[in-house]
Amino acid sequence: MKRFSSKLMSALLVTLLIVSVIGCKSTPEPVEEVPAAAVVQPVAPAPEKEAPAEEIEVPVEVEEVAEAPVEEVVEAPKAEVKEEAKEVTVVKEKEPEVVYPYGVKEIVKAEGHDVFDLFIVHTNDVHGRVEATDSNIGYSRLSTMLQVARSITDNILLLDAGDAISGSNFVNLYKGETAAVLLDMLGYDAIALGNHEFDYGLDRILQAAQIANEYSNVKVLSANTLDEDGNLLFQPYQIYNFNGFKVAVIGLTTPDTYVTTNPKNVEGVSFDSPLVIQNAQYAVDMAHQFADYVVVLGHFGIDENGPSGYTSEMICENIDGIDLWVDGHSHDVLPEGEYVNGTLIVQTGEYLENLGVVDLLVKNNEVVSQNAFLIKASDVADPTSSELASMYGITSVPEDPQVKSYISAKSDELDAIYSQVVANVTKTLNGERADVRTKKTNLSAMICEAMTESSGADFSITNGGGIRASIDAGDVTMGEIIAVLPFNNVVTVSEVTGAQVYEALEHGYSSLPAAAGSYAQTDLKVVYNKYADPGKRILRVYANGKAIKKDSTVYHVATNDFLAVGGDGYTMFDKVVAMKDLMSDVFAEYLAENYPAK
Repeated sequence: MKRFSSKLMSALLVTLLIVSVIGCKSTPEPVEEVPAAAVVQPVAPAPEKEAPAEEIEVPVEVEEVAEAPVEEVVEAPKAEVKEEAKEVTVVKEKEPEVVYPYGVKEIVKAEGHDVFDLFIVHTNDVHGRVEATDSNIGYSRLSTMLQVARSITDNILLLDAGDAISGSNFVNLYKGETAAVLLDMLGYDAIALGNHEFDYGLDRILQAAQIANEYSNVKVLSANTLDEDGNLLFQPYQIYNFNGFKVAVIGLTTPDTYVTTNPKNVEGVSFDSPLVIQNAQYAVDMAHQFADYVVVLGHFGIDENGPSGYTSEMICENIDGIDLWVDGHSHDVLPEGEYVNGTLIVQTGEYLENLGVVDLLVKNNEVVSQNAFLIKASDVADPTSSELASMYGITSVPEDPQVKSYISAKSDELDAIYSQVVANVTKTLNGERADVRTKKTNLSAMICEAMTESSGADFSITNGGGIRASIDAGDVTMGEIIAVLPFNNVVTVSEVTGAQVYEALEHGYSSLPAAAGSYAQTDLKVVYNKYADPGKRILRVYANGKAIKKDSTVYHVATNDFLAVGGDGYTMFDKVVAMKDLMSDVFAEYLAENYPAK
């Protein structure tokens, strides 16, 4: 079969996903958020080395059917009287049901084709940025694209690689419920658990997964999240059947979760159990016994400076047989993906700024070719500026009215809470991700000053990763402040020694010049060499003009409750002496006092 060129295939896919339809059907009524039944089963032990994976037998249940005797067929003489032809119904013999491990049941998505294109559509790190803008595709426009695509083909698998339900006012106030409803409305097939899926506590996400499994088609997957007894807490994988071509989707959650959500949220939970690591190759080999194509839906990322050191690239280098890794966590943009040890790794960046597509050409249950690319938000917001869209006369991509209505209704509820103007600033306060994770900004300086003043501590140290947005010049609303500090962290005062101050700053500056969420934002004056070896970078530290010595002198540091319990690897703040107010409230009061609204 002749294959289209990559450029032409991209054009066809953009047509498939972006075509504008006037009066298109609206999405079904939203289903109330429903958190997949928690799977609590022990992880199977790895086989002994003597037993190679290819010798594993796949258990199947086969219904025995007695062979019917063959009857002699005698041709009847032609009748002179014409008789009306009778309709003959051919009953196809039912194929034996495959029994999959952990009680997983196969989901049939499409039937009837030997040669077809399978489109794996993927998102990651949306962080509650659900509204359609010039820089964000938004769920309402994505819904329209998906409706049109599904009207053309059933060969679509929609996946999210995690961090979908936390990170903006729209989702935080509802503890992820609004994001869960939208995932269901758009018809997502599966979502991996990211570190921020645990932001509302383990019980909350367990409940959400159970409700999703019972009342929606969304599968919440994580094959490496275990309890303290080594039992799986979530469904580990799902099998999807496209015309007999079977796709296994395995969920994985980064071990960074230990310190990138509040550690209290994952007490007693393991993400890198030796049991999982020892069984990793065995699990992939086993998946190939049941499926033709193995996808890891893994919230790991490619940042080597992460707290755990685990990356998707590292795992793919050491594990054979993963066909596709749909990635998240590091917020990287991989326009055409990258290959590591034969595995295609794809990632879209963040906030629905891009939509990822992997196009597989499947022939007789084998992948003939695969092509990965991104659809940009700018092409969706203004197709007239897109060369590909203009080729097909696409001038607009309307928002799905039902999805838009749901988002608007919830946004109106938020506006009533967050529209209060609390201050007015004359310049933009910089909270850009790349900046607050590598250096002090005017916004981070104000936050630290507010923490110190409100708590009565000697100084403040907080994590740059906790600052999530900028504030534009002009009126500042409570909603904007909460968007900057969305995690409901509490200002916490801890007792530390001078030596521990140096230890904390060494830890906070250890990833430089690379960006890290653990970067230490502080109102201390720090003299350092970011090019020295980690652990030897801090030269001198001053608090209120006085040098802090690397000794046993005691100080009080204002931090947040996330760092106080070891978040982002800050183990030196555990001697808590006081719990104060929410960081967002403290900062709002600081701005109101120093930059009063006009």
